[in-house]
Amino acid sequence: MALSRPQTFTWFCLGIMIFTGSAGWGEEPTGPEPTHSDDSTILMPEVIVSATRTKEPVGGVPSAPTIFTRGKIDETPYTGGHETDDLLRYVPGVQPSNLSSRYNHPTAQSVSVRGLGTRRALVLLDGIPLNDGFGGWINWGMIPDTIERIEVVPGGGSNLYGTWAMGGVIHLLSEPVRVGKGFTLEGQAGNLETYTGSLSGRYGTDRMGLTLGYRRYHSDGYITVPPDQRGPIDETDGSDHQLFSGSLSLAVTPRTTVIISGNLFEEDRSFGTPLSRTTRTIGTAAVGVTGENPGGHEWETKLYGQWQTFRNQTSVVTPSPTLRLNEVRNLIQVIPSNDFGGLGQWTVNVRRNHRVVIGADARAILGQSEEETFSADGPTGRNLAQGKQVGWGTFGEWIAEPLDGLTVIPSVRMDWWKNFDGEIAADPGPVVVPPDNVETALNPKLALLYRATDHVSMGASAYTAFRAPTLNELYRGFSFAGFGFLPNPELSPERLQGADATLDVAVLPRRRLSLRATGHYETVNDQILFVSQGPLTTMRQNVGKTKTLGAEVAAELTIWEWVRLNAGYAYADSTLSDFPPNPALEGNLVPNVSPHQVVAGVTVMAFAQLSLTVLGRYLSRQFADLENTQPIADMVILDASLRASLGKHWRVFLNAENLTDRQYIATQTGPIKTLGVPRLVMGGVRLEY
Repeated sequence: MALSRPQTFTWFCLGIMIFTGSAGWGEEPTGPEPTHSDDSTILMPEVIVSATRTKEPVGGVPSAPTIFTRGKIDETPYTGGHETDDLLRYVPGVQPSNLSSRYNHPTAQSVSVRGLGTRRALVLLDGIPLNDGFGGWINWGMIPDTIERIEVVPGGGSNLYGTWAMGGVIHLLSEPVRVGKGFTLEGQAGNLETYTGSLSGRYGTDRMGLTLGYRRYHSDGYITVPPDQRGPIDETDGSDHQLFSGSLSLAVTPRTTVIISGNLFEEDRSFGTPLSRTTRTIGTAAVGVTGENPGGHEWETKLYGQWQTFRNQTSVVTPSPTLRLNEVRNLIQVIPSNDFGGLGQWTVNVRRNHRVVIGADARAILGQSEEETFSADGPTGRNLAQGKQVGWGTFGEWIAEPLDGLTVIPSVRMDWWKNFDGEIAADPGPVVVPPDNVETALNPKLALLYRATDHVSMGASAYTAFRAPTLNELYRGFSFAGFGFLPNPELSPERLQGADATLDVAVLPRRRLSLRATGHYETVNDQILFVSQGPLTTMRQNVGKTKTLGAEVAAELTIWEWVRLNAGYAYADSTLSDFPPNPALEGNLVPNVSPHQVVAGVTVMAFAQLSLTVLGRYLSRQFADLENTQPIADMVILDASLRASLGKHWRVFLNAENLTDRQYIATQTGPIKTLGVPRLVMGGVRLEY
């Protein structure tokens, strides 16, 4: 007999409790317990792994990283893994989609870093890409709640990570399994008929660690169409998902560890009308081995796979998109895709203050879009779009400190990428077989860091990067609310050249005030953007050249031990500089990039039991289209979180998003605007044992 979702959640909770109970749940651990606090991290707090693919002190890398520890994440309203994109809105220079992933269509979930536009940053979960292999969008809902640390490294990353990291890397790292047993249970509920519950359990010894987790999320959502455009067919955009996750680590020798992990994600969404819906089922699995030899050299290998079925149903609003009286189903897409990859890496201590990192990785993606088309009278035909994509890369990096205070990091990566077995077929209609496409790319980077004093450091880097078009961009067309998006099998890769410079200063006793200023400049040849083909149709094209001139400034000040202030500003003048097919578009802003971004926050703590955080952010006007006819954003949003600890194990909290209930346009599809999330207030409780 099939179980309902509430029954599934109940039995899973019981399983966690039985599991932790059989392990001596609630007893004192038999082995030594590592020191743990709200700010504990997988690595020592001053260490970062994403900038160089190996452990380096944060002050020893030339990039300008932003790091969220678990303690800092818990101070915000965005503590759940599926809210990571909302948390990242408070990083200067990082602009996720204006509409939260909790309400946005899966194919529109993305992030822009340093004004390069969407789908040009690599998002990793424990070293495995969260960027969807078929479409390039980011599966934020697959992030578990047990994230211990987030590392944001802006700037060209193709020198180490390849095609997906043209604009930078965002790396999410899960909690380590500590010696002992325990569990975390959390539940919260609020307006918009929104509620979420999560449960995780852990068991660890000095040789083995096991974690299991489950999250259920539900929201009825809100009506996204503005009141002046609404019609009888418009309803709320509901969302429901559940995520099962787990990992097992085994120390097979004192210096070698095997880690096996996986998750299962199921999602069901509606998008504002009865006939606009999507469902997704995604399963992932990974196995990795890490080790260290007696000389201190480290190595790592990993294999991963993802299996996905994505069902997308769309409609045409009648009699027109702006006169919303009725709708007719026009398309049902079923998109199965498989994504497999692996990597190997070796870090060698050549001599004192000199390390070499070498490695290789590969990825293979197979996907297709099977469509059934409809009119008001019923089915009209079937379409098929499919293809395969494979790629591999090999990289090398030298981390050298030739002089006291000076770090030099040259690196380079060679990539090979192929799209093949493409087919676009219509029944009735012709069969189009696009030509296979093979590309290679060599992407070097030179980074320098000079630590003038213990409190002042300067860094600079110059690099090239690239991004290959996805199968979705090449072969799959789609529509929304009667507005059509066309594929383009003739797309070629994007090529970037860029440079940046950073100044870091820490002043006042105990480094209570830290300041950072960064400037950057990038040009992208053949950037892939949607170009209008008519009032209700757009197509992806290589648009010649875009350029971005930008800067970021960030400051953090600790006033006494119980007040902390932070603020940041990012500027990104990202424009289309060269487009011979249509010179009239030259000078227009790149879509979905705000030239000005301001973030600020204050955290006040009282007696270690009570704390309040208030966050504010501003995005200047941006455009949803390359023609710059659809203005969006231009808003100030305030969020807040109030938390109280009740004894050792209990915590209660009250989170609020968009406190002032600011109404703003988050995006636009054709003539139809989409409102941003209204005020959402959630109260909850967490039990940690």
